[in-house]
Amino acid sequence: MAEVARKTICVVGNDPFNENFIKRIPEATNWNVVTVLGHDDVQPPDETIDFDALYHRAHAQIAEMNPPPDAIVGHLDFPVTSLVALLNRDFGLKGASPEAVAKCEHKYWMRQLQREVFPDNTPAVTPVNPFNPSEAQEAVPDYPFWLKPVKGHSSKLGFLVRDPDGLDEALQACRRFIHQHGEPFNRFLARLDPRSGCPQQVNGNFAVAEELISADRLFTLEGLVEGGETRIVGAVESLKGGGAGVSFSRYQYPGEIPDEIVEKGRGIVGKLLGRFGFDNGPFNAEFFFDEDTDALRLLEINPRLSKSHTPLFHIVDGASHHRQAILLALGEEIEMPAREGQSSVAAKFMIRSNEEDGIVRSVPDPDQLEELEALFPALAAQILVRPGQRLSDLPDQDSYTYELADLFIGGENIGAIEDAYLRCRHSLEFLIKPIPEEL
Repeated sequence: MAEVARKTICVVGNDPFNENFIKRIPEATNWNVVTVLGHDDVQPPDETIDFDALYHRAHAQIAEMNPPPDAIVGHLDFPVTSLVALLNRDFGLKGASPEAVAKCEHKYWMRQLQREVFPDNTPAVTPVNPFNPSEAQEAVPDYPFWLKPVKGHSSKLGFLVRDPDGLDEALQACRRFIHQHGEPFNRFLARLDPRSGCPQQVNGNFAVAEELISADRLFTLEGLVEGGETRIVGAVESLKGGGAGVSFSRYQYPGEIPDEIVEKGRGIVGKLLGRFGFDNGPFNAEFFFDEDTDALRLLEINPRLSKSHTPLFHIVDGASHHRQAILLALGEEIEMPAREGQSSVAAKFMIRSNEEDGIVRSVPDPDQLEELEALFPALAAQILVRPGQRLSDLPDQDSYTYELADLFIGGENIGAIEDAYLRCRHSLEFLIKPIPEEL
């Protein structure tokens, strides 16, 4: 019997934690998984992103490969989403176009196009120049509203603005930090087709003031588009907590979302991605769901799978949802999840600090983690901080809390998972020395 030729899969911005899940996918026995740019290259600790340099490095590495790659994928936010789109175009591989990816990522452009498709179900949004605060004060909608960068990351610089003083504070933070993603995003936008329709006056150094949309429940559809057909891989439910009540505290898979609501969400995101010209790529779309009216409000669409959900799919389905994204990129038949994992449900818990700032003094040691993993086989833990780190120096945090660790736990039901989390949380100690605000 002839040996099956191994496929070469380039993963931009890969890391050992996610590579482990990719290599445990059944089809991965026939894959050669190659990291193009490491995690710290694309999400550097100092948050300084030279987009053009990253693009040229990645292009040069792939161009030297012999044989050439069969697929180029990624699971991180910008700049990875943008790099993957450009590299697939450069090397003639299957993937969403850079223009379609930009329409998902540019918060103002995305809402403009959404209004064309769903004029009665799109929140009001206003572009805001943080460097012209007097004009911004006049342009924003009625309080309260969300202020977000045109191109954000991990909810950084996302502020729930309740009054003019809150707006001044948010604009000041934007003026200090918005360039960290704004400038490299502008370098990506400069590589789009000039006929794409990208709003020229609203670039990556702008923010948007957006009408509040909310409901009791929030969920994410993980899916893909192939040949114009939108398919859903799974629905993950999100719960919030933290000091301000706006930071995510837990993701659950499969989410307890009615099938008809998942189908309704699929229809909404399918129409919008069709307007974007988005095809042959994975996505995740976040929705607010009102149980009383069955109303859905679209929060955002990300042109990638969510790495935050990777272990959840592995625990419940027996394989990470990288499986569907890679099979799509290879042009092979896509095997959808069949609940063949070790647990019926799984959840990701985010251990957060609500301190204004502080120094990490100690974290759980490896022996503690090993004991818990022996006790709970469907457990995967990521410690995200190390002793000596200052919380305010942590990259890619939201505007209200600091994420210290992630716990992925599987079980027979949500009650069993919550019990396991409490057991783990009581065993894992983080010591944070607060820093006075004036320092």
